[in-house]
Order: sequence, then structure tokens, then C-alpha cells
Amino acid sequence: MVEFVAIGTVDLTDYVPLHPSSVHGTLGLINVNADVFLCVISGAVPVALVRPEEHVQRIVSVNFYCLNKADFDHNVHDDFSTVDFHNASSEALDLAPNTNHRDTPTEHPCLALKKLLSDGTFYYSVDFDLTNRLQDRSSEESAFDVDSLEKNFLWNSYMIDPLIQFRSHLIAHDRDVLDASFILTSAIRGYVSTIIIPAASAPIRAISTNLPSSLSLISRLSCRRAGTRFNARGIDDDGNVANFVETETVYWHASGLCFSYAQIRGSVPVFWEQATGLLPNQQKIQITRSPEATQPAFDKHFEDLELSYGSIHVLNLLSEIRPGEVELTERYKYHIRRSPLNASHPSRGPSDHGLLKDSQFDFHAETRGSGGYEAASQVRRLIQNDAEGFAYYLSDVVEDIDSHTQRPLKRVVVILQQEGVFRTNCLDCLDRTNLIQTIISQMAVKSFLQHRGERASPDFWMRHSSLWADNGDVCGDCIETNANLTKLSIRLSRKFTLAREH
Repeated sequence: MVEFVAIGTVDLTDYVPLHPSSVHGTLGLINVNADVFLCVISGAVPVALVRPEEHVQRIVSVNFYCLNKADFDHNVHDDFSTVDFHNASSEALDLAPNTNHRDTPTEHPCLALKKLLSDGTFYYSVDFDLTNRLQDRSSEESAFDVDSLEKNFLWNSYMIDPLIQFRSHLIAHDRDVLDASFILTSAIRGYVSTIIIPAASAPIRAISTNLPSSLSLISRLSCRRAGTRFNARGIDDDGNVANFVETETVYWHASGLCFSYAQIRGSVPVFWEQATGLLPNQQKIQITRSPEATQPAFDKHFEDLELSYGSIHVLNLLSEIRPGEVELTERYKYHIRRSPLNASHPSRGPSDHGLLKDSQFDFHAETRGSGGYEAASQVRRLIQNDAEGFAYYLSDVVEDIDSHTQRPLKRVVVILQQEGVFRTNCLDCLDRTNLIQTIISQMAVKSFLQHRGERASPDFWMRHSSLWADNGDVCGDCIETNANLTKLSIRLSRKFTLAREH
């Protein structure tokens, strides 16, 4: 049984601290061989400030503590018995002696999960909902609602679900207290970073504040079809694709003006495999299902995207001459033509506008000449119209009067919303995709500035490119070494529920 009570009502005389300093959050519970473990964030570093009071931390270490027996506490009584936890300084706690002299310590059953969650690619925030882009979360308040978390990007969903179920049984007051404690922590995987833009380099000059602004990048890797680079390709029967990442560019100005632009990447959404090989570009590609057996999953994938983002423009960067990539492109085009979202589909009338279109940009062919990667900017001519049509999210802060207190207050007003998305892919959604997405992000920011009669300095664009380069490296590491946390949790765990004691 689990009961939620105030700490002041519990006698802690016979309790021993399991961790020498405060923890940063709780990622959830997991049951291994009938033992229940609590996962806590034991180390984190700040990496981003998306908007005022919207901080993001990167997880650097986690610990798992068994709740029903002490077999895995590793002589915690000896470790901390000489330390006065009530009066000791944080430095003293960090130097607490470790007197664990077990010759053959028992390997912790959650070791694999601990290594994965501590690899530096997981992020969390206690200030706002990091699983949703700015456009999809409340613009009136930064605090997030546990019930609105986006499960596609919630990597600890399996572990946190029992705690969310427990929360649902609490009375309203207790639920508010639990939320205010920030115990329930949602984690994404990918990349998050903020670069501070000095006032002298700020692209918006018409509104003078003499304060710095910020440029943030948030990449959310889907947990639905994760796996290592060659072991997870294509689509599954539920419409989930490998290497699916939503990346959001956010620019915040000290006046309160805030710009956001989202784009996505993901594996070619057909059923295909790629054998591992020692030589680059020598891995054989094999399509594993017929067109008829693929179309339902393909349609499910794009119907889900349309619900989330609106219109979709597919930007396919695969080679037009390389074996395997040619066949993938042909199959991709086949399914797009037969999608109910495509303008040419028989179900759409002559006046209907298609919600799904595609463009082919052979990245290697376009950048093979003397221009090198600079020639990748030629992609603009293919997507310029939709880039303008999709627009971007824009909000501002306005001053108002509270109708009850008659005091001045500030509130967020949404000016514009993004109405479509570019879905970019190459073979593994790494380097080629990241460079093209950098260009698309630049196009969106330029459009936003041009609409205001502004332009950015070379220093601003250098910072923008630096963010995207780091994003490519980190997302590449995630995809190269990916593991599915949900599957790993399920493999370790037996399903269990929590009920509040009445």
C-alpha cells in the first residue's frame, strides 16, 4: 500500500538516508523479480532557459532504490553512519566515507537502465511540459499538466505511469500538493540547449530593451520505435517510424516576443531492413512487405502527423542512383500518391488541396560539385512556397488589468500559429538531414524577421549554426547507440499498480 502524507507527520527516527544530498526528481517505479525500485535523478546540470522561468536540465546520473528490501542498498548504514545529515554541509555530504567492503557485490538488476538514463542524452524540466512544443502547450502559464504529456516523446512513460495512476486517486488538494513537490518528472531524449544572444547581436532592433535575448533548440526523439542505427529502420504496424525526431527552434526576445518553429525527421515509412556491413554505403537494403500490406501503416503514420502538425511536405534526400535508395524512393512515392491526404487521391474533390506533398533533393548529387555543402542551399527553391504557407508560431506579452484585483498583469497573446511541417529524411536521418533542417530553420527565422522589417547579423547566424551542429552530433549519438527504454523496462518489469490507502 502507498499513502501520500506530509513529511512532518512521519517519525523518521529509524530511517537512514539513501542518498547523501537532495535528489532532483523521480522518474518512476519499476518492478524487477517482485522487487519494486524507485528511480531518482541524482545528478543534473542546467542547459537551457527557453523562456523566463522555463529551465531545462540534462540528466547526468540516476539511482534506483529498492522499496521493499535492503539487499541492494550496499551497506548504506555504514556509508553514511558517521555523517550528521541534519547539520552537515553539502561539501561534507559529498565527502561522506564509503565503507562498503563487499568482496562480491550483487550486480544491481537495474544497471542497464541506470547506464542508459545516465548517458547525457536525457532532459527534464520542472517548470514546463518539455514533451510538447510551444504551440501545443498552454501559453497562459508555464507550469505543466501531467495529464497532457506527449507520450511519443515521454521516455520514462512506462515507469511514471503507476505514479500517475496513484495521483489520479488523490483528492484535489493532495493532487495539487503532489504536483507542487515536482516529484513526478517527465524525461525526453535528444538535445536541448540555449545560446544567449547579446543585445548588440539581437536580430530585433525595433524594440529596444538593452537586454540579451535567447535562441534555443529542442530535439525530441520518439520512444515509439527506437533502436540502434541498423536494427531499427522503416515503419511498424502502428505507424511509428525509426529515428523520428521533432526539432523546435525557439527565439525569445526580452520584450516578451517569442518565435517557435518545428520540423520533423524520420525513417522512410515503409517496411524495410538494412544489413550491417563493414564498408560505408555497402549495407544491403531490403523492402520486406508488399505495397498492399504497407499502405495501411503508411496512412496511419501520415494521418497522425496531419493531426499533430497540419499539412506535411516530405523532403526526401535519398540518392537517385544508389542501389537500395532508388528502390526506397520509388516505393515512398508510390505510397504518397495513394495516400488519402494527397491531392491526387480519388477521395479528394477537384477543389480540395492536398495535405501531403513531396519533393526529391538528391543531396549527394547536389553537393558533389565545386560548391560543396554550400550547394545544399539550393533546396530553398523546392520548398519556398510551403515555407511561407506553413508560417510559424509567434506570441507576445501584453499588459492588462486583472478584472478581480484591478492590478496590472501580463498575459501571453498568440499572434500566429504554424500550420504545416517539413518531414525530412535521408537513409539514417543523420548528417544530410541535419544540414537541410538547419537551412529550413534559417528560412523560418528569416521569414519571421522579414515580416518585421528586421535582419539578423552574421554573429547571430553563427550561433544558430553552432546550435544545429551540436544538435546533429548529439542526435547522431542517440541514433547510433539507441536503445528502447520502454522495451527495456518491460523486459525487466512485471506489471503492477498502485492504489491509495483509504
